[in-house]
Amino acid sequence: MGHDGVVNAILPPIGPTAPGQTALAATVLLVVLVIGFFAGRAKNRFGLLLGGLIALVVAGAALTALAGVRMADRAAWLGTLLPLTVPLVVAFLAGWLGARAGWFARLAILLVAVIVLAAFPYAAVTAATAGMLAVG
Repeated sequence: MGHDGVVNAILPPIGPTAPGQTALAATVLLVVLVIGFFAGRAKNRFGLLLGGLIALVVAGAALTALAGVRMADRAAWLGTLLPLTVPLVVAFLAGWLGARAGWFARLAILLVAVIVLAAFPYAAVTAATAGMLAVG
């Protein structure tokens, strides 16, 4: 799969990283975390949760399209979409959940989010998705 710099900068797990890409990816995740935090503090927080999740899935689909992956190859498309979207969704949810929590709970939520991002089996999920789509 050929990915351009925008996609690799947002999520290094799907491609090789250049020196500044990891910092940019961390910055993007931090911004999404803060947006989730403010969405969780807002009066209409459940509507913002739903809207934020939909917006992140749409952004992931747009970044997948920018990567040049054709939707006709569904396995490759989902294999690119998952590593782009999962970290953004996890960061947003961590911010949203931590918005009304105490400091200890916020630290615990962030720790769980970091562990989920580090341990998420991108390759295994992509392979399982490709196998499922090939059978169906």
